[in-house]
Amino acid sequence: MTDIPFQADSFVQFTTGRVRLEDIHAIFKAMPYELDYVNADDQYIWYSPNPWRDDDRLQQRLTHSVLGCHPQRVVPMVKKVISLLRSGEKDMVESPQVMNGHRTLIRYYAIRNTVGDYLGTLQVTEDVEHICQLGEQHAFEHGIVEGVPVADGITTASINGHQDK
Repeated sequence: MTDIPFQADSFVQFTTGRVRLEDIHAIFKAMPYELDYVNADDQYIWYSPNPWRDDDRLQQRLTHSVLGCHPQRVVPMVKKVISLLRSGEKDMVESPQVMNGHRTLIRYYAIRNTVGDYLGTLQVTEDVEHICQLGEQHAFEHGIVEGVPVADGITTASINGHQDK
């Protein structure tokens, strides 16, 4: 498998700007999240190319039913999440867990087109251990820049000269 998209010279034009396919791939690779996409037919069709992921295992699961990608004991939960998202009862479902000794937050998002039709589910898995520790250290009360507490009312943007005008 190549490490760059098939058409490296291509780009995607969004209403918010234009990005090269190669850049999109690099953005996904740099994100500290694991992203997985299941289409409206409940097929596992895409995952983010993060370096810590088991690429061989994930490649083998592509285009398979998402239910077959999980241990039998969690299949009822997977069905419930997809049902809530597909029906429109929920647009997002959260599942906080401890994985490998780290607090982890898994969020499932309903992906819909512009008229609200369900297209699939995006699963976002994030190790939130560091964020939890910052909260436990009360870092959000005063703000921290590069590990140093800053005075109230001073933001990183203002410190770096990017104040709102």
